[in-house]
Amino acid sequence: MQDTINFIDLVALSRITPEATVERFGGLINSSFFDASNILGTLKQKGLVDFITSFPSQSALTVTQEGRQLLDEAHQKSALAIDTLDMAVLAELSSGRRNLPDLASGVNVTPKDLALRLYKLSEQKFLSYELRNGNVNMALTEKGFLQVKDGAPASNIFAQQGVQAQTAPVQPASIQEKGAQAAPQQPVPKTEAELKELEAKIVNAKRMKSLAIFAVIIVVVIIFAFLYLENLI
Repeated sequence: MQDTINFIDLVALSRITPEATVERFGGLINSSFFDASNILGTLKQKGLVDFITSFPSQSALTVTQEGRQLLDEAHQKSALAIDTLDMAVLAELSSGRRNLPDLASGVNVTPKDLALRLYKLSEQKFLSYELRNGNVNMALTEKGFLQVKDGAPASNIFAQQGVQAQTAPVQPASIQEKGAQAAPQQPVPKTEAELKELEAKIVNAKRMKSLAIFAVIIVVVIIFAFLYLENLI
């Protein structure tokens, strides 16, 4: 039953005072006696209010413990910063969805969750509403209009910063890391003697390589010759 609580229930519940009676409740919610009776019947069915009809005296109207818990929850959540879903509600209002059925069809949340968010946005002056004849109409305030125009709520700044940190370019490695990763380089000779010595080393290296290749060829030729002679014998 809690999930079926809507914004009209929450607004009507918040209008009940200790002196409220069933017969005068219509004046508290700008509704006729018939519409007020329907709302009171719904509140009683959901366990939010209680009253005992007494004739000819007026019937006292009281908020149940479950109703007080709902009001406390709404009050606590009204102090929270607006989030992405609150922004979605404001965006729906800015698109022209002013009554509760149209707004509920544009935001896919439970009626209770939507009610608590509308209450929060109203308490923080992002929207205004009018409850009359059993219906509620809402509109953005100037503060709400500017919030929709500015875009994402402040609660998303940290998430945006996290995305930027993930997509930030990799910083260059430190000098020590570069030195460790860089390939070792031979010292550059500076004098003529060093140049000649380097050339001699290169010539000797090429000569040794050639001798090694020649030796391998000789060994291969000897092996083939030995195998050939062995086959003849």
